[in-house]
Amino acid sequence: MKKLASALSLCALISQSFLHALPPETAAALTVPDLLVQVRAANPELRSARRRLDEAEAAAVAAAAPLNPRLEAELGSGGNEFKLAQPLPLTRRAGTAGAAARAGAGAAQKELEALETRVLSAARSAWYELRIAMERRVFEQSHLKSSMEILGKIELRLQTGEAGNADLARAKVEVARGRLHLQEAEAACGAAAGEANFLMGRAPDAPLEIALDGAFSLAPSPSGLEPLEHYTRRALAGRAEPGALALRARAAGLEAKLEKDRRIPVPEVGLIRGSDGGTGYSRLFLGLELPLWYNNKGEIRAALARRATLDDEATRLELEIRREVYSAWLELGLAQKRLSAARETVFLLNDLRRAASQAYLAGKTGLADFYETNRVFLEENISYLDALKDYYGKAARLDAAVNSVEEK
Repeated sequence: MKKLASALSLCALISQSFLHALPPETAAALTVPDLLVQVRAANPELRSARRRLDEAEAAAVAAAAPLNPRLEAELGSGGNEFKLAQPLPLTRRAGTAGAAARAGAGAAQKELEALETRVLSAARSAWYELRIAMERRVFEQSHLKSSMEILGKIELRLQTGEAGNADLARAKVEVARGRLHLQEAEAACGAAAGEANFLMGRAPDAPLEIALDGAFSLAPSPSGLEPLEHYTRRALAGRAEPGALALRARAAGLEAKLEKDRRIPVPEVGLIRGSDGGTGYSRLFLGLELPLWYNNKGEIRAALARRATLDDEATRLELEIRREVYSAWLELGLAQKRLSAARETVFLLNDLRRAASQAYLAGKTGLADFYETNRVFLEENISYLDALKDYYGKAARLDAAVNSVEEK
């Protein structure tokens, strides 16, 4: 009887294993800031966006370049002629084209910043999900160990007639459930590690260790949320997307001006030098392209349409940002309440479960009654971990919505 009491007491310590049963961390273990550094450097989506930014910046250099001179040569038996011509635009075409391209490059920079915010928010969520999955795995390992010890004690009691076959069958069921739940916890750890590895540009099954440091708390004390307008104001001021859209609109306006300028003919001034029958000659010439058949109407219309579309998009984007902040604010508030309620429930069930084990040992109730209380206890502990994961995930989402992704 004393041995069984010891086993049941061990089972009552499962909830405390969250804080004490974790494996030691290694030197290469990643903190949240470490993970963000690696994601910034190696995330494939961010690297592609940086390449596109390089391409846009190079296009800005090319667009601002002046028109090159043109050289023609005619070689014949009676003489040769060389023609050197330089286009001289009457408008600041190169300057306008360069300004439009630079605005596009600036928009690409802002879009990279917005993408980085989203990716780093996902990385933070992945770190917390993996950390909590590790806690769940430790919890299930402790529970399985306890269930197996209880099974062993009941098998001993069965030999002395203190327990029946029903108790033995129920204990075996609990062990089988424990093994399945541990497998589920292992799979959850693997999936969370795979997501973090993916964000770092690594194979999903690559080894990954995360730090068990003070950046994470199993019992966080969330501070009260500020009013919605506080977060909305921060988002509208700090998000990169509105700036990117404004630069795209500026680029579209400059492109419309550039297309209009292209209706104006570009004069061409040059020098001709040649020889005819042994006699050399030189003369100047003036050329001009005449836009008789097409006056660039289609390009102008398309550029103006792009500008109008971007103006309309600005209104939609502001509403979208407000909606994202509102949704994240509501969900984080609910996640905080869920976490608080789950924590109180777990503390209450610790005492209830202890009382159930004592009642069984005293012969006042059957093992089935203890296991029913134990089932509720286990479910609520798992529910607490789910609430914890939800809280950290929703906090990361609100931070991303207001353009704040650094670890607090």
